This record gives sequence, C-alpha cells and structure tokens, in this order.
Amino acid sequence: MKLVGRLRCIMCAEGIYILMAHVLCSAVEKDGFIIVLGIAAQAAILVVMLVWIVHPLKTFEDTLEYFAGEEQTEAELENIRDTIPYIREMKILVDKYSSRKIRRNSAEIFDKQTELTALQSQINPHFLYNTLESIRGQALMDDNAEIAGMVEALSSFFRYSISRKGKLVTLRDELANINNYMLIQRYRFNNRFSLEVIVDEEDEEAYDFLIPKLIIQPVVENAIYHGLEEKLEGGKVIIEVIVTEKNLILTISDNGSGIDGTTLDKLNRRIHSQNMRVEDEDSQKQRNTGIALPNIHKRIQLLFGEEYGVNVYSTVGQGTDVEITIPAKDERGISLSDEKGNLKN
Repeated sequence: MKLVGRLRCIMCAEGIYILMAHVLCSAVEKDGFIIVLGIAAQAAILVVMLVWIVHPLKTFEDTLEYFAGEEQTEAELENIRDTIPYIREMKILVDKYSSRKIRRNSAEIFDKQTELTALQSQINPHFLYNTLESIRGQALMDDNAEIAGMVEALSSFFRYSISRKGKLVTLRDELANINNYMLIQRYRFNNRFSLEVIVDEEDEEAYDFLIPKLIIQPVVENAIYHGLEEKLEGGKVIIEVIVTEKNLILTISDNGSGIDGTTLDKLNRRIHSQNMRVEDEDSQKQRNTGIALPNIHKRIQLLFGEEYGVNVYSTVGQGTDVEITIPAKDERGISLSDEKGNLKN
C-alpha cells in the first residue's frame, strides 16, 4: 500500500535524523543534555508509529492481499481479528455488496423461472384468443350479452396474465385486470361477491405508480376461495390504496371467515421464510395460499429490498387483511419522496 510505504519513508527519515543527532551529540559537548532529550523524543515517536500505525496497517494490507488472492469461506471471513484497522467497516461494506449482488442475481433467476413457467403455460395463446372472440361473437349474434361480457372479460384476463409485458405495471393496469377477474367470478358465483376499490382524492396519483405484475389477483383469489366461498351472500373484497411519503400500501380485505391465530402465525412464518418450499402437508392441500403469498413476498423483496413485502392480519369470523408494501414510484421510475425533494429545490 502507498500509505505504508510513505510511513516507512518517514520512519527512515526519523532514523537518519536520530543518527545525525547522535553524531552531533558526540562531537559537541555543549547542550548535550538537550540533544540527548531530542534523540529520546524522536526514538519514542518512532516506536509509537511502529506499534500504533505501521504494524496494524501492514497487518491490514496482508489480510486484504490474502483474501483478495483466493476464495475464502464465510467462516474464515468472520474469524478475521476485529483489532485490524477498518476491518469492521470492510466487513459491513462486503456484506452490503454481497447482499445487493445476491438479491440482483436471485431476481434474475426468479425472473427466468417465471418466464419459463409462463412460456410452458402458453399453449398457442392466439388460438385461445381467437376461440374466445368467436364465442363472444356468436353470443352477440344470439343477443346473449351476459355470455359476451363474460367471454370478453375472460379474454382480457388471459391476455394480461400471459402477456410478456415487463415485470412492473401501473396500478391502473393491475386494477383493470382485477375488475375482469371479479366479473368472471361474479358470473360463476351468481353475484355473491362484490369488489370495492378505495383511493382517496389526494392519493389518485397512485394509479400511475409501478407495481410488480400480478401481485393483487392471487390475493383476491385467496380471499374468494378461502374466505368467501362458503358465504352465500354479501361477500365483499375491498382494495384500499394508501400513499405515504415513500411507500405505496395496498390492503386487500375480505369479510369472510377469517383465520385462527395458530394458522395465521404459520402462514406469516411461511410467507417470511427464506425457503420457498411449502413445509407442511396442510398448506400443500390448499389451492393457492401455500405458495401464492410467499411467492408475492419474495418477488417484492427481490425487486425492492427486505423492508418491503407482505403481511397478513385476520380475526376469526371478521375477515382477513393482506397488506402489501412497496416503494411509491411512478411510471417514470421516480419515487414520490424524490419528486417532492426536487420540487423543493
């Protein structure tokens, strides 16, 4: 390191100074005590520099060269002595870089897996669209508006779900897809369910915010199949949109049967688990809850960070709330807090 080399130069200069002072002290008898005192002070400075500065920095340099030269295990990195200067800061920096790199790589792998799954499920989608349009046309010719409307909603729902549009969409597009999905479900269940979207006037900018594609529909599906399916009438799903200074909070609520405390704890632990595998047999028997919510939570964290994700709250007999928290960013990718800061400046 350049710094260590410079310190060595300084110490060499100090050594030469002490040697010259010693020679001068031997040649001159006058004021000899003062010269000896100066030599002793310089020698003390050299010892202090050697013990407190040069040696620790040399150890730090050797440690960096050692770990930069070959692959090391995490345990070996943790065992580095904390007495080495700046080693704690270096560990923090390495951890941050590693976490960011792992999250980015995991997001890329996750996207590839999702894309592969989508490709596997796309059995000639144009054939599907054309068939649905043919059915809709025949329904219109037969003056059956209900069937025509249901087929149109189904066609739009499939088109949105399997399209190759980017992984981020506007909240407006996602809610339009939810409307199509709920229209289909109302046809299926004879209008036993209703949908309400709550967005305050001051939060209407949220319609242009970017969210991961298909994070609301699986939650609504869970609300219907696990909360409202046994409800003969009056079933309701409410999507509430709240914008804070930095975050967009989506709360999907239902007035269904709710979840008991033990099951709710297991569900939240499964959602926040680092392991995407469904662990218990009961969750494997469920239609979507076992993987949908953990999947959404993992996608959000891979895209935005660990401070975002999904939380579930519920009371037996009163319904369930699923809260999704993501950064508040508009179509331009600019966060709300950044835009406000720019306006102030």
